[in-house]
Amino acid sequence: MSPDAYAQEWRSELYPYDWKPGYTVNGKFLHDFSYAGYHYGEKDIPDISDPLVDVTRSPYYADNSGEEYSTEAIQNAIDDVAAMGGGVVYLPEGTYKVKPNGANALTIHSDNIVLRGDGPDKTFILNTETNMRSKSIIRMEPTEYAGWYTPEGDIVFLSSDAVEMDSVIYVEDASSFADGDRVVVTSDFTDDFIAEHKMTGKWTSEIYGVAFTRTIKEVNYDEHSILLDIPLRYYLKKRDNARVYTIRPQIQESGIESLAIGNLQNNLSGWGGRDFEVEGTGAYEVHDSYAIRIRFAENCWIRDVKTYRPKKNTIDVHLLSNGIQLYQSRLVTVESTYFERSQYNGEGGNGYMYVLESNDCLIINSTAANSRRNFSFKRAFSNGNVIHNNLSKDGILLTDFHMHLSMSNLFDNHTVDNDFIAAVYRPWGTIEHGHATTQSVIWNTRGERYHKYGDFCVQSQQWGYGYVIGTQGPACSVELLSGNNTEPIDHLEGEGMGETLRPVSLYQDQLIRRLKGIDYVDQTGAEMHRQ
Repeated sequence: MSPDAYAQEWRSELYPYDWKPGYTVNGKFLHDFSYAGYHYGEKDIPDISDPLVDVTRSPYYADNSGEEYSTEAIQNAIDDVAAMGGGVVYLPEGTYKVKPNGANALTIHSDNIVLRGDGPDKTFILNTETNMRSKSIIRMEPTEYAGWYTPEGDIVFLSSDAVEMDSVIYVEDASSFADGDRVVVTSDFTDDFIAEHKMTGKWTSEIYGVAFTRTIKEVNYDEHSILLDIPLRYYLKKRDNARVYTIRPQIQESGIESLAIGNLQNNLSGWGGRDFEVEGTGAYEVHDSYAIRIRFAENCWIRDVKTYRPKKNTIDVHLLSNGIQLYQSRLVTVESTYFERSQYNGEGGNGYMYVLESNDCLIINSTAANSRRNFSFKRAFSNGNVIHNNLSKDGILLTDFHMHLSMSNLFDNHTVDNDFIAAVYRPWGTIEHGHATTQSVIWNTRGERYHKYGDFCVQSQQWGYGYVIGTQGPACSVELLSGNNTEPIDHLEGEGMGETLRPVSLYQDQLIRRLKGIDYVDQTGAEMHRQ
């Protein structure tokens, strides 16, 4: 690097070289996003090899020619491996024809199950069912419902308010908790909370409240306090019934890897924006369908998975509606995936490739393309997530923060090509979406081509402060909006200057600081580069 190039390097005023969590400038601050992904980024996704069950062999004899259905054989193998305590369900090269028997074609319902192919260019799962309303091709979730808003143990109220970045919370009685418990810390959209966000008459108490799923690191019974594994992402007030409770076991250490997924097209007519409400239409039959749904999971993964166009599809579509949903899950990594080309891109939550409704998940080195919304965050329990080094391309609408205050998420080194990132007020929805996010960071975005809806790669209008730091590329403009009670205007630094922003990656830098200490960080950012 030349001296002139080095002199051009710059850092955000919110992220000096000696940054530590809690650093603030005039009330502005950046969350520590380093906890996202499988085991907080502290472990690599495992390469499990034993035990391994080949679904084409005895006693399963799954057909991999694409001629006969393999649904039952594969599911039987999954169930048998689960009964053994875990292992690999292996799908050798070939095409496996499946269709749902109930809500899903294939269900991973136990810990330590890996569904693995020979690679997305060799192993193909072909779903032939075209009436997929609210169904999934693959679903991963526990056998018992384990939702975050369903307490398993005693509900204990906080004895004092908590704020963002707190790791210790104080409760009325800590006696029902123990080190290692999985808990949810939550509060409600009360009238006061709604009024505080200037959404009276628009938001209602029916909206799921702010929620953080955490592991208890230590209980102090004398002080009635709980030490959490990850800091909070937003405030929790006694006024809003702030409380903590244990939840049912989440599915753990299971993964989907090295395969491709496709769905036969639906040949009915009726693909208008609201046709998903009209029985007998194609839109109605494919509404709310997903290729992969992961629900109530922790420390699980998807890697090296792509969508593909089945040979019988006469139109260039891979999926009927949606791609991947991470729902009420945490510490899940989605790595090296490519999801694209949804048949239905109408209203009602259709045509979304990556949907995040979870805590502290990581999507890395992945692509979404040719869909209604390539990446989307939804709801106040979607927080702490990181979108790192990904591409969103040719969006019909846009990549967005979508509804009901999905706070404190990070787009890091994201590239948009005929797409853009929108973090703005949304005056739509059965219950108005309103403030879609707050305290979210959009760091070092590269724009390749502007979208038809605007000459900008980022559009930001967050509740309170949001942060746009560094953009680059031929389409690097930023639009900051006001109005809808979103003032102050969001924080913007380095428009068009992302190539010299240091560190190049906020997520990678924060992870190194947490794991190895500040002295390990390369001040020039040379270790942290856009891939």
